Amino acid sequence: MNSLPELIDKIAERTNLSKEDIEKKIEEKLVELSYLVSKEGAAYIVAKELGIDLLEKKDRSLKIKNIIPGMSKVDIDGKILKISDVKEFEREGGMGKVVSILLGDETGSVRVVCWDANISKLSGLKEGDSIRITNAYSRTNIFGNVEVHLGENSSIEKIEKAIEVPENLAREGLSSGPKRKRLDKVRDGEFIETKATIVSILENKFYSCPECNSRVEKISDDFFCKDHGKVKPVENLMISGYMDDGFGAVRYLAFREIAEKILSMNPLGRELIFVGRVRKNRLYGNLEINIRDVFPLNIEEEIKKLCG
Repeated sequence: MNSLPELIDKIAERTNLSKEDIEKKIEEKLVELSYLVSKEGAAYIVAKELGIDLLEKKDRSLKIKNIIPGMSKVDIDGKILKISDVKEFEREGGMGKVVSILLGDETGSVRVVCWDANISKLSGLKEGDSIRITNAYSRTNIFGNVEVHLGENSSIEKIEKAIEVPENLAREGLSSGPKRKRLDKVRDGEFIETKATIVSILENKFYSCPECNSRVEKISDDFFCKDHGKVKPVENLMISGYMDDGFGAVRYLAFREIAEKILSMNPLGRELIFVGRVRKNRLYGNLEINIRDVFPLNIEEEIKKLCG
């Protein structure tokens, strides 16, 4: 708490009152309250009655790595790494719109989703801007990653704050940088980078809700989301199979854009760099890797890592 002279100075700076007048008001407030508060407490009350809030605002913002699913009041500061185009979709009762941004800080990155009217809250923002999001909520998406969603009472504002995002943390939906691992050494829950060769590919399609990305259930000829009812689903690509690095073989999965990116690289029998999250298959209990990104093998970079 500030000292009484500091409080009087702050009130004087923000009003036309002299210090003597402020001290008199504080004394009058003490008498009114039968001296049940301290002089400092009376100064805060006087300031409040004059329309001045002297209480220090505590920073309630979370670091991205600390966001978990199911939080109802999420405040975060971050740097915009990417803004998607507006995506329109058809749903029962009309058309909907969605935009997502990739937000990063020094601890990681997270996808922030804006629906319909909330999209206007992004007006004027661009990649590279530092922003503050308040009163949002978090949930798990179809891939098991945490996302932040804007609600009706959420707000976004541009802030003058330098936020540095390490390059290896700017991966969508991930909260820590990958660690290079051999496939025979991976463990459940690890976020890894591995140098491996895809030895088999199986392509599948699945359908999701255009609003929340959750899987939908087909009943007769219609598709239903547990949260949004009857919807016109989005068709998505999924690929799966096995990858081998010479030390072990592990099943992999990849979805949507990442699945398309992998297929475009003609991966069968080709050594590539994969980044992904290791998880245990709930049905069979074996480990598998949910691929989040893939890169061509850079021989010079590999030599640097070996020599480093």
